[in-house]
Amino acid sequence: MKGILHIRCAAPVLLLLLPLFSLLAQQPDPPAWSRGMVWYLLMPDRFHNGDTLNDPDAAYVFNDSSIPWQVSEWTANWYDLTVQEKMLHEGFYPAAFLRQYGGDLIGADEKLDYLASLGVNGIILTPVFEAGSAHKFDVRSYHHVDPHFGPKTAVDTALLGREVPEDPRTWYLTAADREFVDFIAAAHERGMRVLLTTQFAHVSVDFWAFRDVLEQQEKSSYGKWFTIRQWDRPETPYDSEFDYDRMWGIDAFPRLRQDTLGLVSGPREYVFASTTRWMDPNGDGDPSDGVDGWCVDLSQELPQAFWEEWTRHCRTLNPDVLLVNLGEGHGPTAAPFDMDRTKDFGQSVTSFLLDRRLSSTEFDSRTMTQRSRTTLAGSDMQLNMMNSHETDRLASMCVNDSLPYDVRNSPRVNPAYRVRPPNARESALQRMLLLLQFTLPGSPVIYYGDEAGMWGGDDPDNRKPMLWPDMTFAPERSFAVTGDGTSWPVRFDSSLFRYYSRLIDFRRQYTALSTGSMQTLLIDDVAGLYAYMRAAGAEKVFVAVNASDREQLCVLRYLGLPEGIRLRDPIHGVGFYTRKDQVSFVLPPRTATLLIPQM
Repeated sequence: MKGILHIRCAAPVLLLLLPLFSLLAQQPDPPAWSRGMVWYLLMPDRFHNGDTLNDPDAAYVFNDSSIPWQVSEWTANWYDLTVQEKMLHEGFYPAAFLRQYGGDLIGADEKLDYLASLGVNGIILTPVFEAGSAHKFDVRSYHHVDPHFGPKTAVDTALLGREVPEDPRTWYLTAADREFVDFIAAAHERGMRVLLTTQFAHVSVDFWAFRDVLEQQEKSSYGKWFTIRQWDRPETPYDSEFDYDRMWGIDAFPRLRQDTLGLVSGPREYVFASTTRWMDPNGDGDPSDGVDGWCVDLSQELPQAFWEEWTRHCRTLNPDVLLVNLGEGHGPTAAPFDMDRTKDFGQSVTSFLLDRRLSSTEFDSRTMTQRSRTTLAGSDMQLNMMNSHETDRLASMCVNDSLPYDVRNSPRVNPAYRVRPPNARESALQRMLLLLQFTLPGSPVIYYGDEAGMWGGDDPDNRKPMLWPDMTFAPERSFAVTGDGTSWPVRFDSSLFRYYSRLIDFRRQYTALSTGSMQTLLIDDVAGLYAYMRAAGAEKVFVAVNASDREQLCVLRYLGLPEGIRLRDPIHGVGFYTRKDQVSFVLPPRTATLLIPQM
């Protein structure tokens, strides 16, 4: 009777869990190639200008050639306003948000060897679709690359006029489209994978279908693509009553219409066809010439049913596609995506090592929680992203180490924010954070220019043009914003570049660091100590951190190593020997050590 009673009590619980079990059973493992990756996140407009002849102009950006605007000088002081910017704006930030620097896919292609020398094997591109801004989230078309990212040609204009945008059979590959395909091929030749960032929640007012709605009003066949609240009345020619559903209430971002299943018919088919275009550009059924995956932003703005259909579509085109969720809030987490990127990783590491709002115990708990959120394939299937185009730069986080993570840290909103490069102490802090980023489970993501020594506050100061070693940059002087007249030299940090490259080499050399398991070895809240082991079979690597302001004696026990084995720190050039399956050493304040057994 007792056994029968237990079965009866468990039955309702089992019924509730059946949908979860079914979902897990249907959820495929992430592609094998995606484990142990090192990613490089870049914005094409700010990376390298390979062709100045294709630079955007005011007619394209503002739809008005009379506006005094032009592409900004790559090597100028970031805080200097041009004559045109002074004519248009009263302050620095309104002007900076509208800047473009002419970077393109031609330039990114030219710098692939640089990325190869750094050691990265994956590239994450911010959107490359046709759009008026530098960041390209204000989409004008999903099925074309922005014309200013490829070579300029008059042929495109003539052939584009023959397209029927909602009919993929009429789509034409522009010079910019072909440049993107060539870029993917060049990356693949170097063993690099390419992920493309996108979002499907909203478009821009210059999106081809919305422009037709603006011009034709209720006569437009695309009116059903958007939620129109009120049409314009022709009897009031000097006033517009036209009203529509907007993203964040911003006029520039019309929302694509949705129902309970996601995008309605029309935009849904268009989005799916555009997805197919970039996963198999030549349409021959072989996805090797397309992107290797997608990073989807604003996923929380569309229902789970849509993402299940869209991810299924992607995996039908390419079973080895990598699908990453960048969304926030209450959107999908792991399923149906392969992995998700949250701000938890960067927040946890900086809160432990910089502002020290987390104790060793709390940090360990956070890392365990983050690892448990990944798919069944393993805890290495997460993006270890310290910073991005949505936060202040890592170097500036270390300069302002008492500030909490990602609270719009910049002089635009915080007059106390320090705008300068890191000093020796702060550079050491940056290297400590990097050591954890590259040795904790997951795939590190390098935000373009961090490896070159770039600094800056939150958007737009985190989006300066890439710092190249063969360019001479004007000193940075932030007087126009901060009132500080100090000038700071701006030059490529070759020492920091080599440090990044060494960390990547360690991950390539030791499987334990790229795809191995993790075991916590030491937690000491009083001393601020934390240590862990990464292991893959018999291979072991140890990391110890002192987050306190005092030097601390660190004792690691139960290492599973023979007596007298030397543990070498290849970064600091020191070594320690095991005794009775433990090792003791002194850690200076706010430092970390990487220990590799010399068997």
